Amino acid sequence: MTGSDLLRPLSFLVLSIATLLTSVPAQAEMVFHRGNIGEPDSLDPHLTTSQGAAAIIFDMFIGLTTVDSKVNVIPGAAESWTVSENGKKYVFTLREGMQWSDGTPVTAGDFEYAFKRMLDPATASRIAPMFYMIENARSVNGGQMSVDNLAVMAIDDRTLEIKLNAPTPFFLELIVHRCFPVPRWAIEKHGREWTRAENIVVNGAFKLEEWVPQTSVKVVRNPKFFDADSVALDAVVYYTTEDLSAAFNRYRAGDLDMIISFPPSQLDWIKENLDGDLRMTQNLGLEYITFNTEKAPFDDPRVRLALSMALDRETLTNRVMRGGEVAAYSLIPLGSRAGYAPAFADYRNQSQAERNSRAKALLAEAGYGPDNPLSFSFRYNTQEVLRRVAAAAAAMWQRGLDVNVSLLNSDLNALNADLRNGDYEVARYQWFGEHRDPSTFLYLLESEAVGDNHSKYNNPEYDAFMQQAYASADVEQRKRLMAKAERIAMDAAPIVPLNFYVGKRLVKPFVKGLDDNVRGINLSRYVSIDRP
Repeated sequence: MTGSDLLRPLSFLVLSIATLLTSVPAQAEMVFHRGNIGEPDSLDPHLTTSQGAAAIIFDMFIGLTTVDSKVNVIPGAAESWTVSENGKKYVFTLREGMQWSDGTPVTAGDFEYAFKRMLDPATASRIAPMFYMIENARSVNGGQMSVDNLAVMAIDDRTLEIKLNAPTPFFLELIVHRCFPVPRWAIEKHGREWTRAENIVVNGAFKLEEWVPQTSVKVVRNPKFFDADSVALDAVVYYTTEDLSAAFNRYRAGDLDMIISFPPSQLDWIKENLDGDLRMTQNLGLEYITFNTEKAPFDDPRVRLALSMALDRETLTNRVMRGGEVAAYSLIPLGSRAGYAPAFADYRNQSQAERNSRAKALLAEAGYGPDNPLSFSFRYNTQEVLRRVAAAAAAMWQRGLDVNVSLLNSDLNALNADLRNGDYEVARYQWFGEHRDPSTFLYLLESEAVGDNHSKYNNPEYDAFMQQAYASADVEQRKRLMAKAERIAMDAAPIVPLNFYVGKRLVKPFVKGLDDNVRGINLSRYVSIDRP
């Protein structure tokens, strides 16, 4: 036997082992395919309040505080904090050894930069007014002071101090998802393009891999995240699902693991056939009509109140939306009312006939009637249920008040831009609470809330009550002051509450760790997929 003959059995054995190893399938990636409410307008945490961006940003960044799967506030980038006896100074201690996704250490200086960038008027951040409780924030954001005067300071690499004007009971909840840290070096190098997949640097559980406009956004697990070992998912893909029927069909086909809404007409079928997938939860959301108070005739409260009274909310919720929504006669949802007495609309207990009679009288006083009918356009964003709500509201106005209404729809980002710019007359919109305090809804009508006060309402008395409420350390006094502000809003009707939201989702049974909660926030870091 030659040497080559001796080697043949060994070569065959090596080849057989190699063949066996290559035939074993690689472990499949654990990917969560989730529907998203719309196309993100930006992935810069300081430049968006878009719902289409919120969940994605939440997965890519982590603030000083964060939430668990049931939205309880827990330590985030800060491992601990102390609050002064007077409630006006917070000192946060950051976790040791935290890194950005590029390996750069996360420091208290990054958070100081983020707060100052967000409040710098040059940034034009729409969320800036939410932070006017910080010392000098209003003056900094208004351009009267340098950002160096903002009372946010990195004491050392792991210690951040923030001073407030007054005790703010919701501060720790607010910073859960507002004023995330951002990488100064990436922003200075790439400018507005720092959020592109090839440029972005994050400190959260996932990092952007791909963004296909109007289609999907894919994020992948960030190995530099401080708690990366607890993250089960390899990737999350968010699909733009404004078309509810298309999203529902994709869910049934198995393309999506979760959708955040579905056509109301399918609810009975879902309860019969997909009851185990159905999640319905009352949440901190308000759907409302907003009037552009800078444009006649909607600068006249009589016109706004008349249109508000003519809306049969029970019919809209029970027969049009059909998803468990609650008719709204105040601005404050149930989940924000702990000890708070809402200022209800004074027509709440009247019949619809009585409301319509009052509404016609108000329009007549304002100069409108059969010989001079009120005419206006009503904006809403493209979605099946919203189209039905808009059509029903227009019919109620036309039948009850003899007004002329033209319906205009667009995608959500276009509507957002037009509302911010005041390029509309009447529109349907929504707001989800930034925290559980009633002020998160009353904020919508503060004159300084330029990014979210789409009605352009400006009432010094309203602003004064809200500022007094923010400054008060007396819990009961705060509630009384906020109720006074809400009373002004309900009587003047710059915005008109329609209903309080119920979260309506379909979630595959193999999706684990996605808990229902009042805020509808589900961080992907807690989710795992156990496909059959």
